[in-house]
Amino acid sequence: MTLPLENVTILDLSRMLPGPYCTMILSDLGANVVRVENPSDPMSNLPPFFQKGDYYYSAFNAVLMRNKKSITLNLKNEKALNIFYELVKKADVVMDTFRPKVMEKLKIDYKTLSSINPSIICCSMTGYGQYGPYEQKAGHDINYIGISGILDATRERKIFGKEDQERPPLVPGLSPADIGGALVAAIGILGALYEREQNPERKGQFVDISMTDSTFFFQPIVAANKFVRDHSERKGWGSGGGGGSPYYGVYKTKDHKYIAVGAIEPKFWQALCEGLGRSDLKGKQYVQGEENENVIREVKAEFLKKTQAEWLEIFENYDTCVSAVKNFWEACEDPQIIAREMIVKMDHPVLGEIQNLASPIKLSRTPSTIRSFAPKHGQNTEEILKSFNYSEEDIQNFKKNKVI
Repeated sequence: MTLPLENVTILDLSRMLPGPYCTMILSDLGANVVRVENPSDPMSNLPPFFQKGDYYYSAFNAVLMRNKKSITLNLKNEKALNIFYELVKKADVVMDTFRPKVMEKLKIDYKTLSSINPSIICCSMTGYGQYGPYEQKAGHDINYIGISGILDATRERKIFGKEDQERPPLVPGLSPADIGGALVAAIGILGALYEREQNPERKGQFVDISMTDSTFFFQPIVAANKFVRDHSERKGWGSGGGGGSPYYGVYKTKDHKYIAVGAIEPKFWQALCEGLGRSDLKGKQYVQGEENENVIREVKAEFLKKTQAEWLEIFENYDTCVSAVKNFWEACEDPQIIAREMIVKMDHPVLGEIQNLASPIKLSRTPSTIRSFAPKHGQNTEEILKSFNYSEEDIQNFKKNKVI
């Protein structure tokens, strides 16, 4: 069986979460991803760790670096740079997450690499993109979602009549810009690969991905409201927080757990009211102001009368959008997650059985697989060099001169 990206080679220069997450998606689909790593990178082996005796194995790497190989190259060394150029000649994609202009300083920018291999596709994923006033600003996920509007929208709901309510932005429990940017980058790379196969010269191109752009793009509903309303009406759109309407929010149960309700369509709201035993609320889905607040209060009071499990059992009999709010540990035991086989067990040669996340991309004919464990830092350096006809003597000299 072949995999969709089996003949695609990606040189991955990225660090931390966003870039490796992108190339993990592509490696699961069969791409040959070669991590090109700094020999002295202090961030190459991040916690937490699986441990057995004196053996440590990064659980973070186990997920992100699976199906990849690793070569260490000191790209500030001329000989290492020449080795990288040799790798580029046979590669399809180069991925990086450096700030703009760093690739130029290292002499591995798109202009340079495309002169070596005109078919190469270079993808740079950065906080703000390759141009603009923030181009060189430092940042992390919270900065990108702060600028794009996502963080402002993540607040406790505004209670009607409580004008002095303090509602500071809430830091999300995941990294929307990191993960979202990685997904957008993967789509961009796949689009560029497809286009390259259609043009007669098989010319590559440069893919510029901004994590701020990506999260800004994740707000089509807010954008639609902004685009049709006067600027003076901006308050209340995109900064209201979840739960501002009785049909869409989170409700506490008798056992201090929570239920998520997403009964947007009228038929779902009516079924929700029936399940709650409150048919009198059916016509009040879209009421406004103080009456809206009263309906939320009534729904809250109903959910507090029973435990989460009791409500879930009741709503098994109603076609509406009601579910449990679970933490990740509980999610791992959810029958839907189990049925979709989103956690896989692997037999590690030292640790024995360990778990990993499965790919969410379910292909019927060429399903993605985890074919190899995450490599140790530089584990495949000699193997890769020998495949390019470097001798054992060459390799020993490279080590001696800190090229690798």
